[in-house]
Amino acid sequence: MQAHSMPFSKVIDIDQGAREHFHVPKYQREYSWGRKEWEQLLLDIDENDTGYFMGSLICVKDGADPVPGDELIYEVVDGQQRLTTLSLLLMALHANLTDGLRSYSFEDEEDKEDIQAILASLKAKLLKRKKEPRAGEPGGFTVGKHTYFLRVQPSAQNHNLEDYRYVLSETDLLESYAKPKYCGVRSIHKAFLYFRDNLPTKVPELCNLARKINQLTFVQIIVGSQSDAFTLFESLNNRGVPLSAVDIIKNKLLAEMERQHNVDIDESFDRWQGIIAALPDVAEQERFLRHFYNAFKHREAIRVDKVTRATKSQIIRIYETLVKRDSLTIFNDLTEKATLYGTLLRPPETFAAPVARDLVELQRIGSAPAYQILLFLFSLPKVELQPGDFLARAVSLLCRYYVRRNITDYPATRDLDPAAIELIEACAAQITKEGHLKIETFTTLLLNGKGRPASVQQLRSALEGPVYADNSGMARYLLIQLDLLYHTREYQPDLWARDEKDRFVWTIEHVLPQADKLPAHWTTMISAADPAGAAAIQAASMDRLGNLTLSGYNSDLATSSFEKKQQLSKDRTFLGHKINIGYRNGLALNNLPFTTHGSSHTLATATTWTAEMIEARTNAMIHLLISANKLPGE
Repeated sequence: MQAHSMPFSKVIDIDQGAREHFHVPKYQREYSWGRKEWEQLLLDIDENDTGYFMGSLICVKDGADPVPGDELIYEVVDGQQRLTTLSLLLMALHANLTDGLRSYSFEDEEDKEDIQAILASLKAKLLKRKKEPRAGEPGGFTVGKHTYFLRVQPSAQNHNLEDYRYVLSETDLLESYAKPKYCGVRSIHKAFLYFRDNLPTKVPELCNLARKINQLTFVQIIVGSQSDAFTLFESLNNRGVPLSAVDIIKNKLLAEMERQHNVDIDESFDRWQGIIAALPDVAEQERFLRHFYNAFKHREAIRVDKVTRATKSQIIRIYETLVKRDSLTIFNDLTEKATLYGTLLRPPETFAAPVARDLVELQRIGSAPAYQILLFLFSLPKVELQPGDFLARAVSLLCRYYVRRNITDYPATRDLDPAAIELIEACAAQITKEGHLKIETFTTLLLNGKGRPASVQQLRSALEGPVYADNSGMARYLLIQLDLLYHTREYQPDLWARDEKDRFVWTIEHVLPQADKLPAHWTTMISAADPAGAAAIQAASMDRLGNLTLSGYNSDLATSSFEKKQQLSKDRTFLGHKINIGYRNGLALNNLPFTTHGSSHTLATATTWTAEMIEARTNAMIHLLISANKLPGE
C-alpha cells in the first residue's frame, strides 16, 4: 500500500508525459451527487483556506506492469463522487473562462500566458489525446480519427459515461459526440449546468478559482487488489465518529475554565451539556458557533482580528482566541445564546402564534443563513425594537425573502453570510445611534444592501423553468403553499406529515411521468405517437410547476395513464384523513383552475394532458405564488 498527501494538481498531474488516469469500474454505482452536494462543494472551496482537505482516494493498481508506453489506469474504489464532480466543475470552469475571454483585455503578455496556461491545464486534467496508441490499449476510446483517455472516467451505469463524454464535446474539449437520449434529465448534465450557472463570469475570479481547486488536498491511497481496497475502505469507515471542531472547542473551553477561573472540569462539562441539550445535532452545534460569531462580531468582546466571518476552516481559531481572552464570559454568552438558538429552530408553545408559525416555515424553506439574523434580533431587548410586533413582521419578511432567494438562487450562496453580517452590523449601528430599530429600517437594509433580492421578473423566470429539477425541496414547499392558498375547509390534510420512518406521507407526483421511456399511451397523448417529439416535450415540461402535484403513496401512480391517475380510487387512512391518491382526491392543488382557449380546466377535470396544459397550469400557479410572496414596495 502507498499513501501520499498531495494537492489535486498532483493527483491529476499534467506534467509532460503524465499518464495516470482514474477510472471508476463499470460495476460501481452511478453518479448520485445532487444540488445539495454541488452547492456544498462550491461553499467549501470558497469559504475555506487554500489547501482544503477533500478526504481520501482509494485506488487499485493490480500487480501487472503495463506495457511500456501504455497509460496507467487506476480503478477508483472510494472517491468517485468527488472526482467526477470536480471534473464537471473543471468543464464548467473551462467553458466560463472561454466565454469570459471573448471580451477580456489582457493586462500584458505575462497575464495572457498565465491565463492560457490555466486553460491548457484545465483541459489536460480532463482529457488526454494520444498520438500513437497501441491497438487495444485499455482505457482508451476513439472519436473521429483520434484516441482519447479520460483523466477521470465515471461509472458506465445509467449512461453516466455517455453523458460525461457528451458534456466534454458540448464544451468543445472533444470532437462532436452524439447527445444521449434523456441526457438533460440525468445528474451528469445537470451538475455541469449547475456549475455553469453558479461559477463567476469574470476572468480574474475564474483564474483564482482554478488555482484554489488545484490546491485542494487529498490523501491518495493505492493498493494492489480489490480485496485490499475493500478491507481498507471498511476499516476507514468503521473507526467511530471523528473528533469534530465542536469537540476541540469544548475541550479548550473546559481546560481554560479550570486554568483561568479554577472551575472543576466536571462542573464545566455539566454546563456544556446544557448547550448540547439545546442543540442535540452536531451540525446544528457547528452552525450555531459560526452564526454566534457572525451575529455578534460587531461587539468588540467577540471580534477576532482579521476574521470577517466564521467559516469551517476558521471556527477553531476564532474560539481559541475568544476562550483565551475570557473563558467565563464567552461560556456564559454561548450558553445563553445556544438556548435561544434552539428555540428558534424548535419554537415552543410560549412563542406568539404568528412568530412560531413563520419560524417553522423558515425551516421548511431551508433558510439556514437567516438564523444568524434571527439570533441577533431575538437577543435584543424588546424596547429596542419598534413597533411591538417587530419580530413577527421581521420573521414573516425573512420567509418571503428566502422563498425568493431559494427559487432564484440569488443572491449567490457565497454572498448570503456576508450580506447577513452587513445587515446585522447596520442594524446594530442604527440602535447605537437612535436607541432603537424600526421595522421599516430593517426592511430597507435587508432589501437594498448586499443581499438585495432578485426582481419579480427574475422570480417569474425561475418559476417558469424546471423548478423540480432545480430545487425539489422548494418545489415541494411551493406546492404546499399553493394548496394552502386555495384549500377548502372540507379537506385540509397535513401535507408536511411524516410516517414512522420519518418519510413524507405526501410526496411530489409528476403528472407527465419521469420515466426514461414513456409508455405508448403517454406518447400518443402528448405528441400524436411520435416518440422523439414526446421525449422532447417530456424533457422540457416534466419538471415544471404545472406538471407537479402532491399525492399520498404515489408509487401506485407511476407511469399509469392520465385517465387512470385521475380516476384511481385508493383510500388510505393517515392521521384521521382518508387519502385518495388519484387527482380527484379533493386536494385543493388538484382543483386549481387554469385556462386554455377560453375554457377552464383543473388537474382533476382535464380530459387530456399536453404541453399546452402544463404551460397554462404553470402560469396560473405562478400568478398565485408571486402574489403570495411579494416583498414590500412591489
